[in-house]
Formats: sequence, C-alpha cells, structure tokens
Amino acid sequence: MDSRLREFVRMNPPMFLGSKVEEDPQDFLDEVYKVVNAMGVTSIEKVELVAYQLKDVAQVWFTQWKSNRPVEAGPIDWEVFKQAFLGRFFPRERREARVEEFINLRQGNMNVQEYSLNMI
Repeated sequence: MDSRLREFVRMNPPMFLGSKVEEDPQDFLDEVYKVVNAMGVTSIEKVELVAYQLKDVAQVWFTQWKSNRPVEAGPIDWEVFKQAFLGRFFPRERREARVEEFINLRQGNMNVQEYSLNMI
C-alpha cells in the first residue's frame, strides 16, 4: 500500500476539510475518484487512499465513523464510503436546494455551451 499511497499523492488529489462553506463534497468525490479509478485500485483501496486526503473535521468524522461500524459490517468499499460521506457533508437540505436550483435554471440569453456548463 505504501507505493500506492506515494503514487496517489503524486497525482495531487484534492483535500477535503469538511469545515469550509465553499467546499463541495460532490466535487471532491468526483475529483478523487478520477485519480483512484485511473490507478486501477480495488473499491476498498479507493477508500483507504481517499481517506488520506480527509483533513480536519472530515478526518475526525471518518475515524469515528469507521470505528463505530460493527465488526460484521466488513471492509468499507467505495459505495458505502460515498453514501456515508455525502450523508454527512452533503445533507439532504443542500441536495434539495441543488435540485431546486436545477429545476429553476433557465437558458435566457446564455448560449448552449454556457447553459450546459451551468447545468452541471
């Protein structure tokens, strides 16, 4: 795992603190997933590597969340981590606000490219 961690860090993945309002947890997951997916690691290794980029509040959350999981739950794979992470750092209210923002998005005087970028 040491060589994988070195390779991961060399690819300069983003960090996530969990304490800054401007941080977007979905963007963080999307960006780190690109890195770990390109590395070709297993679903469980993805979580171990991405956890290295969690700092501050996010790191404390992960440590506590991981230690509070029942032993019989087994290793943490990417989907389990992703759901827990988004549940903690991208709460339902923020998700609903994003959906509402998307529903209310109007093209107006934007060209197609500008409009499609706003939809993402």
